[in-house]
Amino acid sequence: MELLLVRHGEATPVGSKGVRSDRQRKLTPAGLEKTKRAAIALNKLDVRIDAMLASPYPRALETAKTLCEGLENRPRLRARDSLRPGGDIDTILQEIRLNAELGAIGLCCHEPTLSRLTDVLLGGSERPPLVFHTGAVAFMQVDLDQDPPAATLHWFLDSRQLDLIARPC
Repeated sequence: MELLLVRHGEATPVGSKGVRSDRQRKLTPAGLEKTKRAAIALNKLDVRIDAMLASPYPRALETAKTLCEGLENRPRLRARDSLRPGGDIDTILQEIRLNAELGAIGLCCHEPTLSRLTDVLLGGSERPPLVFHTGAVAFMQVDLDQDPPAATLHWFLDSRQLDLIARPC
């Protein structure tokens, strides 16, 4: 299975613009624009996913929706409670397995969940962890026949690199 991991875009901080809790945070205008450019970059990289699973938190749902609308093949968007902040890695792995028939999916969620998931998929902590800053993406091939599943990382890009790829030639 192909797996695209996405950290949500830049979000409004708690305490500003009436945002009283982490659960209420939405993308900033800059976060929304960077996410639109990320979709352009992912198209240039020929990323095709069948579905995007997203945390139910507004910043992740907004990121996932913007990516789904911007990707040429228009993947389906599915909100999943398992991808909320602090989500359990075993539950997320089960969610991936439940969607194995799709062949290629995206997960849009939060840190440190993405770093922990990536560590498990890439075989543990014998290397420095991948840290997903806002808007970062990773693309990997996952073998779901192993327990835990094992992955091969194809690439990892931050939002600045995605901006460069999205620029017109």
